[in-house]
Amino acid sequence: MTSAETLPTSTNNEKIKSVQLPSCANPGNPVFSCMLDPKTLTTNNFLTNPQLLLFKTTSSEYGAIPPTSQMVPCTYHPKDESFTKHLLICGLTQHNYINTAIDRSRVYDYPDMQHTL
Repeated sequence: MTSAETLPTSTNNEKIKSVQLPSCANPGNPVFSCMLDPKTLTTNNFLTNPQLLLFKTTSSEYGAIPPTSQMVPCTYHPKDESFTKHLLICGLTQHNYINTAIDRSRVYDYPDMQHTL
C-alpha cells in the first residue's frame, strides 16, 4: 500500500472523536475519580440483582450475601501481638477463658419489656 492509497485522515479523526469520552479539566485523584456516567455503572454479579454502584451500601444490606471463599482471606496475619502480650503479662480472666458471648439484658432478653425502663 502506498501513501497515495491510504484513506483520508479526516474520516479517521472523526471516528476517533466520536468514540472518546468527555474529558474533565480537573479529575482530582485519578484513582477515585469516576469519569463515566453513573447510570451506566451497575453491578455485574450473579449473586445479586443489577444495582447502581454509586451510593449502594446501607447498613440494612450489610451481610445480605454470605461470604464466599473469594471474598474472605484464607489466613489472618495480625500486624502486632499486643493483645497476646497483654494476656501473657496480666493472665486470663477469673475463670481462665475469654468472654465472647453477647451481654444479655432485660430489654434484650424480653422484647415485651422493651419500653418499661
